Parts: sequence; C-alpha cells; structure tokens
Amino acid sequence: MPLNQALKGKSYEPVTYEVERDRVSDFAAAIGEEAAVFRDPGAASAAGFAEQVAPPTFATVMNISISGQAVTDPELGLDYARVVHAEMEYEWRRPVVVGDVLTATPRIADIYARGPNEFLVVEADIADATGQTVVWSRSVLLSRGTAER
Repeated sequence: MPLNQALKGKSYEPVTYEVERDRVSDFAAAIGEEAAVFRDPGAASAAGFAEQVAPPTFATVMNISISGQAVTDPELGLDYARVVHAEMEYEWRRPVVVGDVLTATPRIADIYARGPNEFLVVEADIADATGQTVVWSRSVLLSRGTAER
C-alpha cells in the first residue's frame, strides 16, 4: 500500500530532550570518541565551551524519537518491516553541550517515489531553551516496494 501523500507538510508534537552528562559520556564511549572535550567537562571548559560537548552524531539519539512520531502515524500507512534507513543529514549552528534542553517539532517534508520504492523525508529544527536552532536534521527512510504501480 502506498504512503499517504496527503501527510506532506504535517507537523507532529514537539519532542523535548535534556542532554545529560552520563548519556553524552556513554555515547562518546560507544562510538570510540577519544577527544577530551567529549569526555571531560574540564577539557571542554579549557577549550572554550560552556560544558562537556556531545559528539556531533549525538543528535541521532534525539532524531530517533523525532522521526518515531511520523513512522508510527497510522494515517501514513508505513509498514515498518519494509523500511530501510536511506539518509541522515545535519546542519549545525553550534555544538550540543551537557545541560542543553532541546526541543524539536518533526514534520513530514516530503514523500516521493522512485521506481517501486517510496521515500519518507522527516525534518526538524532542534532548538535550545531560548528558541535558537542548534541543529537542523533531515532523515530519509525508504519504504521498499510500496509505490503505486
């Protein structure tokens, strides 16, 4: 069954995420990040940051919960068993640091077909507590074999 094209442009509920030290440290360890600014608040401070810095790909932690609302939307008609992650893109405005309280409002930016497959594009501006965008994210999921024929 094809994805519901009428959902292009649909926004979902805001998602809020507090960046905690243990989560940042665990993430840095999991990806093998050795740089001190990602593991030690003192090193981050000495480098000019307000707090311990999250590795750039840490935004993926939040992005998973962001796109989850669209993926599980029954109106969309997505069969998750057919999904392959196709692409991930970030545009950074500043580093994410421990203590940030980030909020994102996901929206379906596009749904399009190529051959037998459909692509679901979910975008979000991830903003800090002041409303300033910290990072913009774009996730593309491929739905195998669901395009109209």
